[in-house]
Amino acid sequence: MTHHALVVDDKLENRYLLCALLSGHGFNVTEANDGQAALEEARTRPPDILISDLLMPVMDGYTLLREWKADGHLRRIPFIVYTATYTEPKDEKLALDMGADAFIVKPAEPEPFMARVREVLVRADAGQVTAHVPRIDEDEAYKTYSEVLVKKVEKKNRELEQRALELAASEAHIRRLNRLYLALSETNQSIVHLHDREELFRAICRIAVERGGFALAWIGWLNTGNGDIELLAWAGESRIWFDRLPRFNIRGARAAPVEIALSEGQIYLCNDLLASPRHAPLHAIMREAGLRAAASLPLRLGGHIVGALTLFSDEPEFFDDQLMSLVIEMASDVSFALENFEHEELRRHAEEELRQAYLDLEQKVAARTRELASANKDLEAYAYTVSHDLRAPLRGIDGFTRMVLERNRSRLDAADQELLQRVLAAAGRMGALIDDLLQLSTLSRQSMQLETVDLSKMADDILSELRAGKPEAQFETTVAPGCTARGDARLLRMLLGNLLENAVKYSARQPQPHVEFGLEQQAGEVVFWVRDNGAGFDMKLAHKLFQPFQRYHHPEEFEGTGIGLATVARIIERHGGRIWAESAPGQGAVFRFTLGA
Repeated sequence: MTHHALVVDDKLENRYLLCALLSGHGFNVTEANDGQAALEEARTRPPDILISDLLMPVMDGYTLLREWKADGHLRRIPFIVYTATYTEPKDEKLALDMGADAFIVKPAEPEPFMARVREVLVRADAGQVTAHVPRIDEDEAYKTYSEVLVKKVEKKNRELEQRALELAASEAHIRRLNRLYLALSETNQSIVHLHDREELFRAICRIAVERGGFALAWIGWLNTGNGDIELLAWAGESRIWFDRLPRFNIRGARAAPVEIALSEGQIYLCNDLLASPRHAPLHAIMREAGLRAAASLPLRLGGHIVGALTLFSDEPEFFDDQLMSLVIEMASDVSFALENFEHEELRRHAEEELRQAYLDLEQKVAARTRELASANKDLEAYAYTVSHDLRAPLRGIDGFTRMVLERNRSRLDAADQELLQRVLAAAGRMGALIDDLLQLSTLSRQSMQLETVDLSKMADDILSELRAGKPEAQFETTVAPGCTARGDARLLRMLLGNLLENAVKYSARQPQPHVEFGLEQQAGEVVFWVRDNGAGFDMKLAHKLFQPFQRYHHPEEFEGTGIGLATVARIIERHGGRIWAESAPGQGAVFRFTLGA
């Protein structure tokens, strides 16, 4: 058999849960949101059982119960009270005395609840609830009901008053948080825009009072020598705090919050200053200044405590966990600003030292330049003098030797003529050596005219000139096209001329002399090279190749002054490049060089 249940409750969610539970157990369910609607529904379609709340608008559960039991047609239908408001034994007794068939306190577990509902239905089917008559008369029921209702109203009023107090406290707390968030935001803006420490400290104290709602805010700086705490900035209406306490020190009684924080090296918080025995010596001043709660937060610089930000409130129990987290963040931001000031000061000092060092260096460079210019002039004069003094007797030797040779050729035998020819050759080599030395000495002082130079064409021209100068010389050449570099054309011609002339000279005795010029890429760098298949040299002596007068071969074997490769190295050095060689005796040689100009 399917039973019909009527559920009465003013809360939609409560009706929904009950309807779902009853439907799930095979009941047909209708619902009403107050006692009046339930009566109308029941008189139209009487249910098999009614389940009703007590605290409802329009008509409450007690009134519905009285009307239900007074109705000749409805009184036979079981009435179950299901309430979360009226839960005391007296409430249950009143409901049962007024004719309720069961009294269940919300919320009830589904199975016990359904077991109770089925029990009431069984009793109803057995006629045990038929025409149930209330056990108290109407006046007594009304009196008891009124007493219960008054108590419930008083209890509800107390709950509402408590809730109102909680809401007011919550709103006050939210206002405090909003003020502190605003103060924190403006503090960070000040840190960004202000670059003077004292100006920033004044701004932070002002923001803490005007935006954060604190009664007094101040920043003290610790003198580690004597323990004094110097007042750097403050804001608020409690000037009396500083008038009465002109000196704070971490080595004295330590009764002020800032003294405790800095002496202990940690945040100090007191939410009721006047109740704390630690501040007893200052209670009178605190009471007069209107200071009731305080937080003192150490400021750090370079890992060391240098001062403190102290905030006072005129309300006890002002600081909770959320407010403290914001206050701690504010102090951390101030410490961060101190670090920035320190770094900025160090940077300014470093820049000033660098500027002064630069000025000193400029003065030293200018003085050194003047010295070098003077030395260069002296060197040029000396080189000219040496050249003139050496050339004069050299010309005499050459001239007189030629005169003797020409006048006495018929009277001199072959051996004497050979000796005189050797004198002339030595004088010629001496003249060439003087020219090379003068050229080497002026390389470092000559100005450079940088341009893009076609080294391939330059190499072709030099080799053609060498071939024309020595028609008897037979050698093959290979010049890679498109070899260009940026440099001084005159110096680069001197460089290539030396390297190519050496290659031709040292390969002249080979059956098929071959001289090459080209370039290659090494680690992203352009490397030029001159290669021959000539006499070569031992790599053990490679480190001496580019030093003046260092020769691997005897002058009788291959002519030369020993200055050429030193000149090449000097030219490459002026172009910001480098040169090196690879060879083996009898295997030819390759000279590689770069030009950084």
